[in-house]
Amino acid sequence: MKTIKLLFVCMLATMFAYAQENVPPYMMTDVEVTPPKFTAVKYSPVDNTNSLKTYIANNFKYDADFGGSAEGTEVVKFTVNADGSLSDIQIVNSVSPTVDNLITSILEETDYMWMPGKNNGTPVAMEKEIAIQVKLGMTESSAENRDFTVIAQDHFTKGAEKLFFDRKTKKAIKHFESAIRYRPYDQGTLYMLALCEVDRGNREAAQAYVDRFRKLGGDKNILEEELAQKLKNVEGYELLSELFATK
Repeated sequence: MKTIKLLFVCMLATMFAYAQENVPPYMMTDVEVTPPKFTAVKYSPVDNTNSLKTYIANNFKYDADFGGSAEGTEVVKFTVNADGSLSDIQIVNSVSPTVDNLITSILEETDYMWMPGKNNGTPVAMEKEIAIQVKLGMTESSAENRDFTVIAQDHFTKGAEKLFFDRKTKKAIKHFESAIRYRPYDQGTLYMLALCEVDRGNREAAQAYVDRFRKLGGDKNILEEELAQKLKNVEGYELLSELFATK
């Protein structure tokens, strides 16, 4: 009898929202910014308790073709416009092309189901970022119990061994990419991916990881203190330092 894996989806609790309009730092104390909220119905001035987590879970349809899908944490960003419509959906961290397409189609269905963010009480367009954990297991319970932190740490350790001891950058990248698929907000892994890409001469890819690291508030100095001499022995270290020095 063919065994079918259960695909379990859960939403991370904390999301990010960014105002698109630039507000001078000295005015921040005078500006009240409210992030957009999901309403699950066509936008109206009154919010309700419907959650995006529930909406995605109810519409994330599993079928036999999904059996071999990868698992991980899908991160998507999009803009909630002032009228409650959605635009500019982008994949930030991909679990697989199949999951990318499914999550994108679900989000497209939420057009006008959002209460827009506000700037001093006035609806404005804001960028929002969400993370969805996609777990595979023989049962819902086994899927829920899969610890993405432990899995990511294992890949990170293997990647570091390949980079620092074996000097095999390409194999190190595969492990770091697997780690970031599970834990997309891990600053140490983002830093390592940037270092590996620089070592391979791929400055553009390295810059993308540096930008993501900065956006998350990563502290390059603390990471380098922990890794000390191992980092400085990697050929791409000096160029990576230049990327961090650019604004």
